[in-house]
Amino acid sequence: MNTYIVEDEIFQLEDIKISLENLNYDCVGSTDDPIKALDEIELLKPDIILIDIHLNTRKAGILLAKKVKKFYKLPIIFTTSAYDEETILEASKTNPIAYLTKPIKETDLKAALILSKEQNEAHNSTTLTNKDFFARHGNKLFKIGIDSILYAHTDSKNYCSIITLDERKFSVRNSISGLLKTLNNDRFIQTHRSFLINWNYIKSFSESDQSVDLKYNNLSIPVGRTYKSEILKRLQII
Repeated sequence: MNTYIVEDEIFQLEDIKISLENLNYDCVGSTDDPIKALDEIELLKPDIILIDIHLNTRKAGILLAKKVKKFYKLPIIFTTSAYDEETILEASKTNPIAYLTKPIKETDLKAALILSKEQNEAHNSTTLTNKDFFARHGNKLFKIGIDSILYAHTDSKNYCSIITLDERKFSVRNSISGLLKTLNNDRFIQTHRSFLINWNYIKSFSESDQSVDLKYNNLSIPVGRTYKSEILKRLQII
């Protein structure tokens, strides 16, 4: 998993980075500035955020955590030197994965990261029960109708983009196979390890190019060898 660290103590930051490296986790970025953190989280798309509660000013990390939960719904691990009950109770309202006191033990960090991974997997396996859902475009959440989805493609290991009929692009925290399971609808089919399409919008299948053409925007989507047989079944060739 990719991690992002918000920490204002340089030695603590370096210790956390070393522990992450020892545990085979990637640190994609770090800062001590809450505003910069929000911008970079949007850009770097980490899977988990480690946040120092105090961050130069009292409880600034808790305020940041509330925004991360609101806009990105990412799991959070708090790091702090504070032991007072009031701070712990306030931090708990953001539903963090863990609350690690400094200096952070590598074994405690490992346990928190395992819990975070499980939460990510549980989140990604959720299926939709309605025909509409919300996804991010820029800094806003937009309602998307399932019928408006044209196709989706992989951006990274844990993120993919949904493309709608009006050519808008929405980034979601999921793999292509995970998104297919989440959509939970027969109209969608995976054509490639990096692509899925809305079957209602298929126009043709090219055996020579191993691709499907969609009715909109002159799009040609690749077909992987693993997925070809399922596509041929659906074509109902006569």
